[in-house]
Parts: sequence; C-alpha cells; structure tokens
Amino acid sequence: MPSALASSRALAYAALVCTTALWGSNGVVSRALMDTVPPLVMASARWAVVFVVLLPLVWPERRAIVHSLRRDWKLLLALSLLGSAPQSALVYTGLSASTAIHLGLLNSTIPVLIILISWVWYARRPRRLEATGLVISLAGVFLILAHGDLRALLHLQFNSGDLLMLGAMLIWAIYTLHLKHRPQSLSLFAFVFALSLIGELLTLPFAALQWAQAGGVHLGAREWLGLLYIGAMATLVSTVLFSYGVERVGAVRGGILIHLMPVFSSVFAALFIGEQLFPYHAAGFVLVAGGAILGCLRPEPVISSQASTKI
Repeated sequence: MPSALASSRALAYAALVCTTALWGSNGVVSRALMDTVPPLVMASARWAVVFVVLLPLVWPERRAIVHSLRRDWKLLLALSLLGSAPQSALVYTGLSASTAIHLGLLNSTIPVLIILISWVWYARRPRRLEATGLVISLAGVFLILAHGDLRALLHLQFNSGDLLMLGAMLIWAIYTLHLKHRPQSLSLFAFVFALSLIGELLTLPFAALQWAQAGGVHLGAREWLGLLYIGAMATLVSTVLFSYGVERVGAVRGGILIHLMPVFSSVFAALFIGEQLFPYHAAGFVLVAGGAILGCLRPEPVISSQASTKI
C-alpha cells in the first residue's frame, strides 16, 4: 500500500509540473495573439476549443453530465465562475492593460493566497517546510522578475490591469481550494466539459459584444493555431492535470508548484520569441525548484483514497 501511495504522489507531482509548463507556454502564446484578438474574445475562444474537443470524448457520459447539471448546478456554476472562461476573461482583460512581467509576478501570489486562505478560513496552519519552501521559491521568482537586482522590484508600477489580474489570482486560489468538492460522479473530462459549457454561456455574450465593437476580428492561420493550442493544451490538458494533481496532494502543495511557471515562461520565451537567458535566471530557477521540492516534502496523506479515479 505505501508503494501505491508513493506512486500516486509521484504521478500527481508530475501532472502538476506539466501543468505549470503548459501555463508558462500559454503566457507566451497569448501575448503573441493579444495584438489581434481582444481579451474577451480570446477567453471565449479558448474555452470554446475545450468544449468542442471534449464533446465527443464525454458523449457516453451525457446522461451523467445532465444529471449533475441538474443536481449540482450551484456547485458547478460557482466552480465555472472561479476556474473557467470568466476567470480567463479577467486575466486577459487585465493583461491587455499591463505587462507579462507583472502577470508573472502576480501568478506567484497564488501559492501565498492559497496558504493564507487555508489558514484564515479553514484554520490550516502552514507546516514549517511548506512555509520555508514558499519563501525560498518566492525569492527565486522575484530574482527572475527583477533581472537579478531585487531593488528593481521597488520601481514596479501597478495599474488597473494589475488589480484585475490580482483579482483573477485570488479567484484561482479559491477555485484550487474548492476542487476537492467537485462532483465525483463525473470523470475529470466530464467535469471540465461541464465547466466549459457553463463558463462559455456566461462569457460568450460579452465576447460577441466586444467582437462587434472591434468591427470584427480577422483570424489568420497564426491566430487559429494559437487559439487551438491555448484551448486544447494550455487549458484543457492543464486543467485536467491540475485537477488530478490537486486531488491527490492537496491544494497547498499543488499551489507551491505554481512557482515553477515563471521558470517555464522564461525558457519558452528564450526558445520561441528570442529572449535571452542570463545567470540570474539559473540562480532563480534553482531557488524556485529547490523551494518547491522542500515545500512538498513530508506530505500529508494523499486525497486519492477519497478522490474519483475516473479520467
């Protein structure tokens, strides 16, 4: 039994690392598309891809999905608001008035917010290794964002877009903590499909209005491929992997690994859009990875004994 639990944790951590890699790539692709695709349109298109890709996969579960939508509609509506198209729309709207550097910095607040909410709302005091690992990872993130000079953080200026993105990070932290309550009658694919359906219904009217206000949006091959990628990979696959991992290692440890996202973002930016890597990147990567590993040591009992095994 212990070996089975260890294997479950290993798979969960691997899923969470892959999730942060996909999220890191999403930032690069989304910034490349934002010049031509308005934020609400991008958020709606992103989750429309999820809906279309999942439809044939979850068709055999259609009765279970309909039953869950009737029985658990309040829970699914809340999770859709917190973790699907509306949350993406808030991120993209904020990003359109801010910078990718600020988005990376604000993404790093998610683990802190998860621990603070767990502490205040659920009376879960952070363990010593978790707190230590969190501080070390944050130091690495700040080192990367400050380009090796932490004094540069004092000169960062925030605007309304940053506040919107910070709100989106708070929403995602709450979503992470509530993932354990998802309907266990649905597979992960069916659960994400239900979120995409509800989230799309909530977001599509506003996206259509923004499309009309922009006089239409021209989508070439580059835009279609980019939207397909952020929908199928950076949203669908990452959401399933994130749900799988959090259910098995908990929200706090799943949140700590989010600190790896700026690492992947920097690597992808260097590989695909020509940005350079410097020694401070390497130092920051070591701190981020070391802190994440430290924070995940001495794990609590996994949740997989209670979580659905459906994929």
